[in-house]
Amino acid sequence: MDMNERKAFYVSQIQDNFLPYWLKFVDREQGGILNCIHNNGDQRLSDNKFTWSQGRWLWVLARVYRLAKQGVLPKVDPAELEPLMDETFRFLADKSIYGPEDICCYLLTRDGEKLVDEPTGRYDASIYADCFALIGSAQYAKMTQNTEAADVAHRLYRSITKRVERGDFLTEPYPVPDGYQVHGIPMILVDTVQEYMDMRRSFGLDVVEQESYVRGKVHFILDVLYDGDGLIREHLSDDKSYTRLLDRHINPGHTLEDAWFLLEFLEEYGELDKYLPRIAQIAKRTFHLGWDEKYGGLLRFVDREGGAPRGDCIGTPYEELVKDTWDMKLWWPHSELLYIFSYLYQLTGDEEFEALYQQSADYAFSTFPNKELGEWVQIRQRDGSPQDKLVALPVKDPFHILRDFIKVVELYEKEGKAE
Repeated sequence: MDMNERKAFYVSQIQDNFLPYWLKFVDREQGGILNCIHNNGDQRLSDNKFTWSQGRWLWVLARVYRLAKQGVLPKVDPAELEPLMDETFRFLADKSIYGPEDICCYLLTRDGEKLVDEPTGRYDASIYADCFALIGSAQYAKMTQNTEAADVAHRLYRSITKRVERGDFLTEPYPVPDGYQVHGIPMILVDTVQEYMDMRRSFGLDVVEQESYVRGKVHFILDVLYDGDGLIREHLSDDKSYTRLLDRHINPGHTLEDAWFLLEFLEEYGELDKYLPRIAQIAKRTFHLGWDEKYGGLLRFVDREGGAPRGDCIGTPYEELVKDTWDMKLWWPHSELLYIFSYLYQLTGDEEFEALYQQSADYAFSTFPNKELGEWVQIRQRDGSPQDKLVALPVKDPFHILRDFIKVVELYEKEGKAE
């Protein structure tokens, strides 16, 4: 496919398959999305709502709204999306955010009653929920210039950054082990605060404070978590012997997703020339380490030297998860591959990235789509056969695939206008 054909393919995926599928699960009574859905996508299992998913859904709606307004998605009527955005934001603002510190509840009933997270005994079980509420609110505010949503985004930014910097936060469903720093926190902050910055700029506000904050997280990832051999450490402790599984394991999908977070910030705010060669190296090394040469596809976790994760364990549930699910094929890393390799090819002109895109697309579109429903089956066994197993939250996710398809379309839109 040439650029225009590829763009048309992803436009069709968004407006003909994925958006119609998800619109069937919109909660038109209470707002938001009902996405506690079976992996196959054909059965709703619960009406509970994770704030994590509601914020993500709001981001998707707002970004699709923009493309529809621009005429890029000709089958989508932006006017039909406006009440869905309004209602999803209302649910987040009125039901999830609570208390003087503007904290997000992790899990709610369909009508917004707060539920205690059983493992932690708290409402605020994950700072990631707050981050996704922020990116949804910020994107909605940016697209509609809604000042209430902008205020919510301001308050969430202050709350999140204060709690992170004083270490007062939880990260369910994957708690941070004692004595470790994790890749996930600076990674989510790079993306979250950058979304907030984009919103601030749309209102004519400066981003000096936020730019400095994000740059610090970018440098931590690329200078501290970077191991010098083309890999990003998922967990970092003071033990440099690499004898523990936590220190040794690599999450290829996480690294490759973060690669485009980093690139987007550096391209917009400077230092791309300094770090592009390193990020390109990381992307290639991580992909080849994580790619399953026997069956194809990206393995969920690998050892830093390849193959099944190994090393001493300290007794955390996360380590059991790594050992138990390392060879599963998950939907979301494969959608991330489609955007990161398209983006890196645009930035570098390196033909290897075009080849890696094609390798990834061939596997993803032959393995995950449920053609009857127009969405993807989210979890597969190593050989690509069906797998009915919980890997994180008990939800079907409306975010990763649509976000990456949107990003690819926007990339080709930008390229076409530059020619």
